[in-house]
Amino acid sequence: MLINVVIAAVYGLVLLVLLWPTQSTAKRLLKRWEVPDPTPEQFAEAIRYLKRRRLLYPVLFVAVALVPKWVDSHLQLVVVGLAGTLLAELLALRTRRDALRTATLTPRGLFDIASKWVLGAYVLIVAGAAAYLVHAQQWGRLPWLALSAAAVAVIIWAAVARPAGGEQVVDVALRTRSVHVSAGLGAALAGVMIDQGAIGLVGILAWIAMANTTPKHMKIKR
Repeated sequence: MLINVVIAAVYGLVLLVLLWPTQSTAKRLLKRWEVPDPTPEQFAEAIRYLKRRRLLYPVLFVAVALVPKWVDSHLQLVVVGLAGTLLAELLALRTRRDALRTATLTPRGLFDIASKWVLGAYVLIVAGAAAYLVHAQQWGRLPWLALSAAAVAVIIWAAVARPAGGEQVVDVALRTRSVHVSAGLGAALAGVMIDQGAIGLVGILAWIAMANTTPKHMKIKR
């Protein structure tokens, strides 16, 4: 057990070093989420957003290593990613003292920042996974599927409800990213719970597709 914990901690630290956010990382993130010509302040906000998630990786890898094994070890990355997103969004519910808050002209709703296609696909994938597990009588995996769905639901709620921080264009882009990435992680976890082969691959591809989908029409102007 101790060896597994040490290995998990080293793995988490290596991943943290490899994924440590830089200005170039922030630039790619912002441009991917349709923030053209980012300013230094926008870079700083994106880097803060990424650090809030990635600093949790070593701790979460150790936590996963301490939990009784319920999935193959290669799923740890998905589990850690989902848990890290959840904790980061919950921490973001606290208002930063140095945050520049801007009021929106319209109330912020879920579909103002997220794609209906992404959310609809996620619901269908989870519902299909639940139906399969019931049919296959894999009762032990149903609670874990429900737990992952609950985690995604909380992340989505927090992404909509958390206080505004920084410039609105960046704030909305990062909220959208949180929703889409968490839905993708949930879809990947649901797919691999069913099958480690083709169906699991579909779940991974759904994760990639959702995490890179940006909505084209939103009520909140960016």
